[in-house]
Amino acid sequence: MVFVRRYDASNEGFSINEREVWRYAGYQNPNIVVDEKLAQLFEEVKEELRDAFQYQVCYLKTPISWENDMPTLPFSSESKNLAQCLKNSSQVVVFAATIGLEIDKKIARYQHLSKVKALLMQAYGAERIECLCDVFCKEIEEEVRKEGLTCTARFSPGYGDLPLETQREVFALLQPERRVGISLGESLLMRPSKSVTAIFGIGRCVGPKAKQGCSQCEKSDCEFRE
Repeated sequence: MVFVRRYDASNEGFSINEREVWRYAGYQNPNIVVDEKLAQLFEEVKEELRDAFQYQVCYLKTPISWENDMPTLPFSSESKNLAQCLKNSSQVVVFAATIGLEIDKKIARYQHLSKVKALLMQAYGAERIECLCDVFCKEIEEEVRKEGLTCTARFSPGYGDLPLETQREVFALLQPERRVGISLGESLLMRPSKSVTAIFGIGRCVGPKAKQGCSQCEKSDCEFRE
């Protein structure tokens, strides 16, 4: 069964990580001091987007089995990277998350009015969707901890050796368009753009919780690669 969770921005877990916003905006070095004028523009962006976000997640949780070190998942996968991430898991959570379409409209508008503000909105939106994923995953982890279980890091289609085409099966599984308003285009890009699909495992002796690192990802041209 697919479930839906909606969140209020007043939740304490939704505090803004400004360091991440600036990283997404291109300030890769955390020690760089942001220009005062740029910082003021970001304050204006935050105010303009104060009521723009709709934090929503649809997901399913299902048991899995293992054969020859590969998990039997609710979608087809031969990804060794994903199998390694899910190692020792007895269940998986497959989810789709979004912060809504309003920010896309704002970004499109500011592409003509102020490209700097459009960039800051892009960065802010990236930080917000990651924050939503973190809140959701932490919530699930707190729930399963009562059963003596823990969660793995999350893993998304297009990462490592898990092909982006897996999106089609994830969408068929979750039907996020009718549940939380996320659609999938022919090019496999999602709308709203600030949306994420991912998988993570649940088990008693799962691997480290650390996020998957750049060294494990084959996308060498990523602008956020460390």
